[in-house]
Amino acid sequence: MEKIKNTLENNIAETLYITLYMKALESQKSDPILSDPMACEMLRTIDYDFSKYDKAIRSAIGVVVRSKHFDDQVRDFISRNVNPVVVILGCGLDTRYHRLKDCNDDAEFYELDIPEVIAMRRKFMPESSKDTYISASMFETDWMDMIHEKHSNQPIIFVIEGVLMYFEEESVKELFSDLSKRFSKAEMHFDVVNKWLSRNSHKHDTIKNSDASFVFGLDDDFLIENWGQNLSHRKTYLYSDFPGWKKVGFMQRFIMSVVPKYKYGGRLLHYVLN
Repeated sequence: MEKIKNTLENNIAETLYITLYMKALESQKSDPILSDPMACEMLRTIDYDFSKYDKAIRSAIGVVVRSKHFDDQVRDFISRNVNPVVVILGCGLDTRYHRLKDCNDDAEFYELDIPEVIAMRRKFMPESSKDTYISASMFETDWMDMIHEKHSNQPIIFVIEGVLMYFEEESVKELFSDLSKRFSKAEMHFDVVNKWLSRNSHKHDTIKNSDASFVFGLDDDFLIENWGQNLSHRKTYLYSDFPGWKKVGFMQRFIMSVVPKYKYGGRLLHYVLN
């Protein structure tokens, strides 16, 4: 089989291979935190040096714990709402729409990423009538206006996974501000890193082997409430809170539980747009 070569030129976009690899590796285990057969298939068909991430134990578990958490949040949102809309920003090669096939008959998905990523995505997962791709930057506003106009009376959940830490705080702030101006009665689920980790991404077990780097760090989970009149923090989740985190091993679990800069290095946040 002739493999598909990596054509991504954007350093941040290329980090999608990290999450793809970790999901595929986890899926091959006997007791996976996350099962993603499509990730396994994509891994077999992409010509890329994934081996440089083989020793990234924390990221290997962190990626799948995070994705499983967001899957659960989307599944719960769909179960609680009529005709829900799911908007995934920075979708990469994620297969959430397919992983949630058992519950998403009434949901409409929108998956956004920059043009070169969407072009690659279409090679593996053609969009469907219930899963629309948006080829754009998440910082643009045309796509926001489109979704707002089309779904103004429907419940919406936004998922921003593994993305925000690569951009300047001012850009992230503008994103939340633009969303808050257009949407209400919506949920937002996203992950952040603290300022210590954003300053030390060159030590991160996967990012140190890539050409990307963390830029945005957040220490105060309530700060984002100041970026829009209707933004409200609901809950913060720590990686060490999840049962699957035990797979990193006792010592890593212990460090992540007691050393603040590691314990709060990465968090999963739940916000609402009132």
